[in-house]
Amino acid sequence: MVLYSAIFTIVTSTVTSAIALLLPALGENISERSGILNIGVEGYMIVGSITSYLFYVSSGNIWLGLLMGMLAGGVLSLIHAVFCITLKCNQVICGIGIWLLGLGLSGYIFRLLDVTTITEKFPPCPIPLLVKIPFFGPAFFNQNIFVYVSLALVLIISIILSKTSWGLLNRGAGDSPFSTEMAGHNVFFIRYISTIICGLLSGLGGAYLAVGILSRFSEGMTNGRGFIAICIVIFGGWNPWKILFGALFFSFIDSFQLYLQVWTKIPYPLLIMLPYLLTIIVVTYISRRSKNIPRKLAIPYIRGGAE
Repeated sequence: MVLYSAIFTIVTSTVTSAIALLLPALGENISERSGILNIGVEGYMIVGSITSYLFYVSSGNIWLGLLMGMLAGGVLSLIHAVFCITLKCNQVICGIGIWLLGLGLSGYIFRLLDVTTITEKFPPCPIPLLVKIPFFGPAFFNQNIFVYVSLALVLIISIILSKTSWGLLNRGAGDSPFSTEMAGHNVFFIRYISTIICGLLSGLGGAYLAVGILSRFSEGMTNGRGFIAICIVIFGGWNPWKILFGALFFSFIDSFQLYLQVWTKIPYPLLIMLPYLLTIIVVTYISRRSKNIPRKLAIPYIRGGAE
């Protein structure tokens, strides 16, 4: 019974916490497919976290908090887009700068305002009939409404990227921007939109982490999740459904190591390191075999320039 309860808790926690990885990974997927590498995802997330937390505490409306967190990530991604797309700066260096800016700005605002209120989480929203399935029902179908919306977003993004003209243009901007421009489309506009979508989804993921999972804000609370989200995109081969699996997989490892801290005598710093170590191993192996990487990823596009 104790083992059953532990496994049930781990699985439930895995689904809930995977959303904070899934949303930024989906956004990063869209951005990378257009040719823009967003190393600054971690910065978008932490700024989204502090913004959503402060607005939720001040207004008492969790949806307003999530919206403002999402917009905060979008604003920061717009800055990244200006530097990388218009000014054609190095995307890796700009991304690191955005990450450090977000980390420092969120910490400064948090210390300045000194708000430590514990917020309320989303209430569970059980799905009739499905929630009665033994074991898996309560674990998967007794989640909050935001989890269901996020999972539905995987289907929506998958359809948009594979079945619509915008999805084709998004891939064209990352694989063959010159050909896309010759076909009469604005590559810069496509890349701007894709980068901003990445910021919006990353900010939303950070917002959910603060007000939907942890019910508080603390400095550096994203704890590398933005970088893991980037790795999940590679792990999933730029496919939304495989990205969902990757988010669940890495979330499970993180949830599992928390219980190992209780069950075993392994030093907890080693267990905390486990998800990141596994990330490096898995992504290194998969990236060497991946054939779906956008051809012009992280390469600035010069209008009219031949490929």
